[in-house]
Amino acid sequence: MNPSSARYYPFLWKNPHNLPMKYKLTVLAALLAAIGLAAIPGNGLPYLAKVPSLPNWLSNSANAQDSAPSTSSDVNERIEEQGSTKNGQLDRQQGPTQNGQYLMHKAAEKLGKEPVLQAAIRHRIHMFGHKLVGTGYYRQFQQDGISRHRLEFKTQVAGEVTSLTQVCDGRHLWVRESSGDTAKLSRIDVRRVLRAISDSDIRSEVSQIRAPLSLIALGGIPRLMGALQRSFVFVRVEEDNLGGVPVWVLHGHWTEAYREQIKSTFPTLDGKVPDHLPDSAKVVLARGGGFDLFPFKIHFQKRGAYSTDHLEDRPIVSLQLYQVTRNVHMEASQFEYQRGDQVVLERTDALIGQLLPASEEPAEDE
Repeated sequence: MNPSSARYYPFLWKNPHNLPMKYKLTVLAALLAAIGLAAIPGNGLPYLAKVPSLPNWLSNSANAQDSAPSTSSDVNERIEEQGSTKNGQLDRQQGPTQNGQYLMHKAAEKLGKEPVLQAAIRHRIHMFGHKLVGTGYYRQFQQDGISRHRLEFKTQVAGEVTSLTQVCDGRHLWVRESSGDTAKLSRIDVRRVLRAISDSDIRSEVSQIRAPLSLIALGGIPRLMGALQRSFVFVRVEEDNLGGVPVWVLHGHWTEAYREQIKSTFPTLDGKVPDHLPDSAKVVLARGGGFDLFPFKIHFQKRGAYSTDHLEDRPIVSLQLYQVTRNVHMEASQFEYQRGDQVVLERTDALIGQLLPASEEPAEDE
C-alpha cells in the first residue's frame, strides 16, 4: 500500500506508541484538509506552524499601507452586470447558492489577477487533541503575462521543524517539504498543465472550468482558492464585520462529486467523512474597500470537533491572511528556485491525471 495515500493513514493512526509519527500525521492530515481537496499523493501542501521569524523583506514592508484607492466600484460593476450584487448588496432575488458560488468565483478570479501582492499568514490546527499555531507568508508577482508565487510555512512538530515551501517561477511549480533532517522536492511543469487545461476546454466547450483548474496548477493561495471553488458548493452567504471591516461570510459543503470520491476512498466508513477531513468550509471575503473580495480567513470545519456534546461545525484548520499590501517592490529573480543537488520528483502527470480525464490530455510537444 502506498504510504502517501489516504487509505494508509488509518493504519498509522492505530499505533499509539509512534508519537512522532502521530504528530507528523496530524499536520499532514490538516494539510490534506486544507489543500488536499485537490491533493496529489506524495505532493504535500503545507503546514501549520510554530511562529517563525519573518524574512527581512517582509518585516520591513509588512506595515506598509496600500496606495490603491479604497473603492470597489470596478468589481461591484462587474458583479452587478451578472446580477449577483447591487451597490455592494446581494441580490435577494437570486438563491444563496448562486450568490455564494458567484462570490467565490469572483474572489478566486480577482486574486489570481493581482499583479503585486504580499501577505503574512497565521494558521491554526485543532485536531486529534493537538493544537498547533504558527505563521507563514505569501508573495505574488505577475509580469509580461507570467504568474509567479512564493508561499512558505513552518511548524514545530514533535521537536522537529517541519516546513513547506511552494515557488512558482512561471515555468515550474516547486514544492519542498522538510521535516528534521529529511526533505522532499517535487516539480510540476506549469506550462504543460495549463496547455492541457486549455486544450480540454476547447474540445469540451466548457471554458468556465479553466479558471479554478488554472489556479490549482499555479500554486500558492490561488491554488487553495481554486481547490475550494472546485471542491465545495457555497450554499449560504452572510454579511458581517471583521474588526470593523465589512465582509462576506460564505458557508460551503463538499460537492456531490467529492463526497462520492471520499466514499470510494474510505469504503469502511459507511459514507462518513474521515476524521482528518473537514465536513464544511467557511470563507471570509472583504466586502468593498481596496481589497474587495480578498480572502481574509479560510476555515475548514468538522462537526462535533473538540467535543461530542456540541454538534455544530467548528474549525479544525484555519488560515488568516493579514498585513496585506500591494505597496512592495518585487522582481522575477525573487521567485527563482535554486534546487542545488536535490533529487526532484516529477508530479506533472499526477496533477494532469487528477484534474482532467486521461483521454483529455493533449499529446506533449516534441
